Parts: sequence; C-alpha cells; structure tokens
Amino acid sequence: MDKYWIWLATLKYIGPVMQKNLYAYFNGDLKRIYLSTQEDLKGVPGITTRMIQQIMDNKSFEKVDSISRIIEKKGIDLLPITDDRYPEIAKTCGESPILLYFKGRLQKFERSIGVVGARRCTEYGKKVARDIGKELAKRDIVLVSGFAKGIDSYSQAACMKAGGKTISFLGSGVDICYPTEQRKLYDELIESGSVFLSKYPPGTPVKQQHFVERNALISAWSNEVIIVEAGVKSGALWTAKFAERQKREVYAVPHPIYSLEGQGCNQLLVKGKRPYIGVESVFQENTSVDPKSAIKPDANSVLLEKIPQSVSISKLKQILGSEYGDLEEQLFSLELEGKLIIRGDLVVRT
Repeated sequence: MDKYWIWLATLKYIGPVMQKNLYAYFNGDLKRIYLSTQEDLKGVPGITTRMIQQIMDNKSFEKVDSISRIIEKKGIDLLPITDDRYPEIAKTCGESPILLYFKGRLQKFERSIGVVGARRCTEYGKKVARDIGKELAKRDIVLVSGFAKGIDSYSQAACMKAGGKTISFLGSGVDICYPTEQRKLYDELIESGSVFLSKYPPGTPVKQQHFVERNALISAWSNEVIIVEAGVKSGALWTAKFAERQKREVYAVPHPIYSLEGQGCNQLLVKGKRPYIGVESVFQENTSVDPKSAIKPDANSVLLEKIPQSVSISKLKQILGSEYGDLEEQLFSLELEGKLIIRGDLVVRT
C-alpha cells in the first residue's frame, strides 16, 4: 500500500490540499485514485484539467520503485497522514501533505513548540535559544525547528544535551544533511532519539523555495511558535506568517532598538505578538515562592560578589577554580543585567 502513498505524493501540480481532496473523494482508497479515469476525477472539488492530465500521464511505478529502494537502503520511514503519530493539529493545515518521509525515532507527543530565528545571530540570541531548548527538555516538550545554522541549531543542540527531543523539518530529502558542516549534530540528534522530517523524497537537493514550504510545516507541527531573532527580511518571519494563518500563538523575543538582527522580532511585537521575556511567558507557571527562599541571593549575585572591580576572565577562572563550570555563561548573564561589562578577556564591574 505504501507505493500508492508515494505515487500520489510525488505527482506534479498536485499539492497538499488537492492530495487530501482526492483522498477524501475516493474514501481513502488510494488504489482507486491510481486506477481512476478522467470521468472519475471530474467530480473532485477544485481539480483542474492539468491535475487530471498529470494523474492520467503517471500510471507507472518506475519512480515509486526507485524511491522505495532508496528508503529501504537508507533506513528512511514513511509517515502517511493516517498514522497516529501525525499530529491532529497538523492534519487540518492546508500546507500539510498526505505523506512525509522521516529519519530517526518519531513518537506521539502532547505538546510541541516551534523555535526559529536568524542564521547570523548575536550572542544574546544564542543564549536565549539555548535557554529555551533547555526549558523545553526539562518539561518534556518537543522542540520543532528547521536545523538551520544559528538560532535553530543552537536551540536544538541545547535541547538534546538536556535530554529533550527535537523535530527538524528540512528543505531537502531527509538523507541530505544541510548545512553540511552540521553533520555531527545531525548524527547526534538521531542517536539521541530526535527525528528529521521532509515532504520531499530522499535525494531531493536543497532549493530556495523549499525553505518557505518547510517553514509552514514547522508551524503546522507546533502548538506555539517562538521567534528568537530575526531581521526584517529573515526567513523566520515566514514561519510567523504561517503560524498566524494556522492560528498558532506567536511569541517574539524583544531586542534593543538599534539591533539589526532583532528588527523583525520588534516589528512582530509592534503588531501585537506576545513578547517572550522568559520561560513564564509561555508556560505560565506558578511563580510563587517560599518567603524564606525569596531572600536568598541568586547564583549571579553570589558570583558578582567574588569578582574584583577589573579582572581578566582567565585570571578569574584561577581565582574561582572549578566552582563555576559555566562561568562565561553566567558572566554574559550578568552583562545582560547591566552589572558588568565584558571586553574581550577583560571583565569590568559597573
């Protein structure tokens, strides 16, 4: 039966909406679609003459058999829209195809959050992306992204390292690692239980137009979407547009007004999207604390007291020893709070 799924999914001019129209019209009998005549097809809602001709001209399984051999050889699986692992929230989206290819371990999940952003990202964006990845892993929430360089991969790597699972939608076949320099991360994600998905058959190369279609699927598979960092022409803003169309809640991380890398996020906020200012923005947790614990200084305050007025990071590591394994991250956090300034290797308290 798999061959009919592949056949329908690879027909030219027949996109996800028409795929589902055909499936519904023929009561889920894909073989009937394959064997249909022109007269049989004329009653399908929205079908055009070109679409009908495409079905008539493709009564061969030569291409299907070639794809089948590749997926078997490379350990790639099929996800038809009837599979219970195909999220219900995604099935109703017009951009969702009847068939996806995947590599890795795909399991049912209750909640997922899309995390996307610029390829050329700032240190601020990297930190936010990593923090979101860790928080999602902590809550057993699946992180959906596009495996692009920058924000996508920083959030996915952090989620994986914290024991979480990610879903990556690609603008190529799932057997193609793009960008190629992220091969190590690609392998690590699969080994850790994450999954790569694509609407394109294995062997399909990366094409620019594929990224827009991939962004639509990131949103379709997410309950909410967080735009971490985006310039005014960033592809991440396409994900935000699809999310709005698909009625997903969109969060944008605020950026300084002079940050070119964050102008797209700030524009989303001006348009009324919700600001992401920390984990409580999305998860709305009970933030009440025990009064006794409230007066205890946090880790950053404790560290600040141990930092001289001016000191190099290398010297500071000698002073503190192994007590602070993530020293650079905490120093960066203190800089964001305006309590110190980092200039190369030099740390100066304000």
